Amino acid sequence: MTTKPRTLLQDAAGIRGKALDAAAAILAEQGVEALNLRAIAEMAGIGLASIYHYFENKEALLVSLALMGLEDLRRDILDYQQRPEFLSPMRGGARAFFHFVETRPELFSLMLGERLLSRHSELREAEYRMFEAYKAAVMADDRIPQARRENAAHALWALGRGMAAIIASYPAGQRPTDVMAKLSAGAAWLIDRPD
Repeated sequence: MTTKPRTLLQDAAGIRGKALDAAAAILAEQGVEALNLRAIAEMAGIGLASIYHYFENKEALLVSLALMGLEDLRRDILDYQQRPEFLSPMRGGARAFFHFVETRPELFSLMLGERLLSRHSELREAEYRMFEAYKAAVMADDRIPQARRENAAHALWALGRGMAAIIASYPAGQRPTDVMAKLSAGAAWLIDRPD
């Protein structure tokens, strides 16, 4: 039996992918402070030189990881908007956003942290694409007057980002139940309130 030889592109994607998967695992389990290229190489089972071949430095790897997270969240927002159990696209998009924050707080903080966003325009562009996915749901909501939908989308987005920053900032996911309940109830009222 003959096996097809791997192409250089497949090898690159494999090594790059392994490095990003390892970085994501370390980030989720130990936080951004534990991320270093040597630990990533060790967890991925690849040589440190291989990482430097695909990523100029640690920041380049973090930007790639953040871009992947932003795209995952954008796709989730679009997917949840279509799910009938959320009753409205706006509610589905919001649920996708907060589900991501609750389940992947370290990655969320990396993706939308000012440290990387302020230095990398490609992250700001990816964030804007993610916002556009949510804005589409707000623009389709008949409860909001047509002339106010775009402004409402921006305001809800800013509010959601602020709430998400609060949620993601509690150490080890130890969020106070009363704070979470109030944030959740307030957001639900704003998103679901009747005419």
